[in-house]
Amino acid sequence: MHSSAYFRIATASLALGALAACSSTPPPTEQMAVARTAVNRVAAAPATATAAPTDLQRAQEKLILAEKAMAQQDYRNARRLAAEAEVDARVAETRAEATRNATNLAQVQDSIRALQEEINRRSPR
Repeated sequence: MHSSAYFRIATASLALGALAACSSTPPPTEQMAVARTAVNRVAAAPATATAAPTDLQRAQEKLILAEKAMAQQDYRNARRLAAEAEVDARVAETRAEATRNATNLAQVQDSIRALQEEINRRSPR
């Protein structure tokens, strides 16, 4: 009977310690705001939805999961998911920018090619 009392005390102490550890993790309100802003900003750009729909969708899904984790006070998971959502949003934005840059480069190269052909036609032989 004496050992069962120690067991109960140890179990209660561990449970209180676990609760204290969970409650000591502050809510990631700033990280959530940054992620939400990044995802919304990137989603508002029509080029991103066209050029990087998978990355954008991934970012939106992770933000939703982060908000659910916040509601459940699972702050560690919410912080991780918010950070991942922000990174995915930035990846989508970068892919869209790369696509736009590649299109611009192709247009410039076409213009250079057309100018070169015009120069070759007009040059005396």
